[in-house]
Amino acid sequence: MVNLSTFFIALFITVVMVPLFRRLAYKLNALDEPDERKVHVRPMARTGGLAMAVGVLVPLVLWAPPEFSLRHMLFAASIIVAAGFIDDLVSLGHRAKFGSQLLAAIVIVFYGGVKIKSLGALLPDGWILSDWFAVPLTIIVIVGVTNAINLSDGLDGLAGGISIISFMVLGYLGFQVGNPVVVMVAAAVVGAIFGFLRYNTFPATIFMGDAGSQLLGFLAIILAIQLTQENVALSPLLPLLLLGFPILDTLTVMLARIYHGRSPFAADKNHFHHKLMRLGLYHSESVLVIYLLQLTMVLTAYGLRYCSDWLILKGYLLLGVLVTLFFYLSGHFQWRLQRLSPGEYGGLQKRLAGLNKLTLLLKYLFRLLQVNFALVLLIIVLPVDGIPGWFAGLAFGSAVLLVIGIITRVKFYDLILRMAIYLTLPILVYLGAANVTPFPMCLWCDSKIIYGTAFVSLILLSLLLLKFTRRSGYKSTPLDFLILMVAILVPTITPETLAGVNMGMVVVRIIAVFFAFEVVIEESRGRNRWLEAVVIVLLLIIGIKWFNLEYLFACLIVS
Repeated sequence: MVNLSTFFIALFITVVMVPLFRRLAYKLNALDEPDERKVHVRPMARTGGLAMAVGVLVPLVLWAPPEFSLRHMLFAASIIVAAGFIDDLVSLGHRAKFGSQLLAAIVIVFYGGVKIKSLGALLPDGWILSDWFAVPLTIIVIVGVTNAINLSDGLDGLAGGISIISFMVLGYLGFQVGNPVVVMVAAAVVGAIFGFLRYNTFPATIFMGDAGSQLLGFLAIILAIQLTQENVALSPLLPLLLLGFPILDTLTVMLARIYHGRSPFAADKNHFHHKLMRLGLYHSESVLVIYLLQLTMVLTAYGLRYCSDWLILKGYLLLGVLVTLFFYLSGHFQWRLQRLSPGEYGGLQKRLAGLNKLTLLLKYLFRLLQVNFALVLLIIVLPVDGIPGWFAGLAFGSAVLLVIGIITRVKFYDLILRMAIYLTLPILVYLGAANVTPFPMCLWCDSKIIYGTAFVSLILLSLLLLKFTRRSGYKSTPLDFLILMVAILVPTITPETLAGVNMGMVVVRIIAVFFAFEVVIEESRGRNRWLEAVVIVLLLIIGIKWFNLEYLFACLIVS
């Protein structure tokens, strides 16, 4: 539960802090100005990294047990964030940037004890690297990967998305080998990234800046080194695949610059995401393709975690050659996708529109989705037993805030509504899986057929509505696909049960309801009073169940 609390506190803090730091960016002129090399067309705040840093720091300070040695890691990370923020303000240049990264790497190597001591089977059996070689190698690797994530931050949601995939597997590997520090830090970072991506998914309203992208790269490589060097069962070459795509992108871009006689640090538009957009992919499609490539490398790392070091190296080189060859051929032959004209329909959607049946179909799909959403919430909440007092207080407090928001019509009401669901639902689903006591009022909730059918239909209705919608409300974003990847990934790599709870199914159910919730709220024209009422009723039921009044109510009905 500590790691779960770390995740949600980091997420909540980041969600709350991003708007504050965005306003600060305009006061300090910490803005990313558009130019010929960038894809955005208006100045963008680049202080999102500060919000993520706060989101990561606070839960680690609050929840980390005294025996966790995090001081050196947090101090080194603070150097990265501070220097990155100054760079976002005044553009320090690559020399000053490298200097700060070098200082942070020295702190974590000499005082934190993070060191690459073994290269596995690449060296003779049992060969341990001497400090005169291990120390500079570790510093070079840390600085290199920190910059790799930094350079990958070229599209909305790109650096955050590829990082979240890596940190999730890092955290799970840490859980498998019994490294609680890696698990807790990974949980905090994943929560902070998820909170930030709500504002950074295309079209973004804020950038993470160098402070954020360098922080992600620095923490990712630190955890990867700790994980693989402190546990002999895991291959020391796993970081190559765990952070595979940004490393490959940086290496190919820098080698290409050197080949053409330019500085390896000269900015250009030859990163993989630029090449994908030249192929004709839209912004969000390019991000999604890179997510899939990173996911492929990370899953390969997980599958080969106990395999030969040479096999891992060959696997990475093979994936790298295939990706690089594809982009070379696409540029050489000038491949480009043929796209439909703006507003043009295709396939079944076009035929339905021609028959004037599309509007009616959308109307019924939306109504069915609303009813299905309410049914699923009832199925989740009614069988739950043993509601903690703090959770009941959170639910009651959220309900009161929602009612006040409805009456006063505050500007940030949508944020209150989302946070009410995002903070309570995951805990509720977990409690429902761990503490279920059937009682007469909801015996129907215990039917696996009804339970499964309700969730499957929820997903299908959401996808159908997205397929045929013509509104300007909800549109699929890379964040949605990232969440879908998480839904697929977690049940695959997590143990079948954890403390008697099938965590894979818990994650899938949480994500299914989140997805449907976003579709309903964004597809509504204006404020959705029905949705507001459903959420308030859900929160009140949670609070009432803490008082254990449902049995009394059932008895009154029977009598």
